[in-house]
Amino acid sequence: MPKEQIAAQIEAAFAETPSPGTDYDDISATKYDDEGIVDYFRGTTWRGHRVQDLRHHEAALSFFTDKAFRYWLPAFMLAELESPVEADIIAEGIAFHLTEASGADARLREFAPEELKAIASFCDECAERYDDIRFRDGARAVRARIQKA
Repeated sequence: MPKEQIAAQIEAAFAETPSPGTDYDDISATKYDDEGIVDYFRGTTWRGHRVQDLRHHEAALSFFTDKAFRYWLPAFMLAELESPVEADIIAEGIAFHLTEASGADARLREFAPEELKAIASFCDECAERYDDIRFRDGARAVRARIQKA
């Protein structure tokens, strides 16, 4: 599937995803240094982020609560699709947090079926482009969650 179609699928799938809230604990699962992610993401939607800003805050994928991860994940996926060179390590971070990170399965349970389908399409595209097993594993994990839903 072309990148433009995947981006449109992401946009549609996450159009009604609820915001996690604006309190520190709504956004960050850390109790201490969140590397500025709460200040950056608080009060924003998942739309309209510059690729460079998301690359700068890619640690958010580690610090987000599960609800915040669900809400802002489309921003990171769209950044990767829009500008893979500038996005740099964002795609690898997404794959890691869907498969290997502690709590990955719990995180996947937060997503609606249409959101999971969009994530699987994103992982498929990255697997093709990068020829990397991490993205195939990510797509497999996401599809397994779809079957359980």
